[in-house]
Amino acid sequence: MKDILKNNLPKIFVAFLLIAIGVIGRLTFDKLLPSSPSIYLNINGITQPLFMMDLFFIVAIITILSAMLLKSYYVFLVPISVLLISDLILGNNFIFLFTWSGFAMVGLVFYMLKTKNKFTIKNTPLLFGASIGSVLLYDIWTNFGTWLGGTTWGYSYTLEGLALCYTAGLPFMLWHILSTTIAFGLIVLPILYVKEKEIIKIEHSFEPIEKPVALSLLAITMVLSVIFVLV
Repeated sequence: MKDILKNNLPKIFVAFLLIAIGVIGRLTFDKLLPSSPSIYLNINGITQPLFMMDLFFIVAIITILSAMLLKSYYVFLVPISVLLISDLILGNNFIFLFTWSGFAMVGLVFYMLKTKNKFTIKNTPLLFGASIGSVLLYDIWTNFGTWLGGTTWGYSYTLEGLALCYTAGLPFMLWHILSTTIAFGLIVLPILYVKEKEIIKIEHSFEPIEKPVALSLLAITMVLSVIFVLV
């Protein structure tokens, strides 16, 4: 029993620390985040801001750190815990199903990189590319969820309505890419450097069952999200 506690306690501590930082970060920046800049673009006949600033980058970085530092199931447990606790305070609507599973996609991308030993300082360009790619996956998925809830947001169930939905989501996507890339460079890379130098060491090994379990959980979450909205 002592060996089990000794092996798992550090991971549990790091998980709780990440959850606490994520919740406090969302609640704090919700009040401190400045208004979106008054820079406008005309896209597809729609005039809208260049950026729509939100708290995406906080949960994105926590999700990436959970994939980097912990085991596969923490990729789901940590960000969903952050979102659950903070959403209960800040509020949300049906789109939470897509945002929650969207962050699971972000975590899974980086978890797969970790299992292939790509999570290293020398692979920094790959990691930055993965951060941008995972943001695009998130926004494609969550905008699709917004379109599925068309009656709520005023989008018709047509290709034109879908295009309008993705066009309206571009300012959010641009902000997500910018804020996550900056936060990745300022937070994740220094922690990765410290971890590589073994100043911080969290011991764990990968089990063969972890990958299929992680992929299955993500697939189930995505399917349930679509079913919930359509029903």
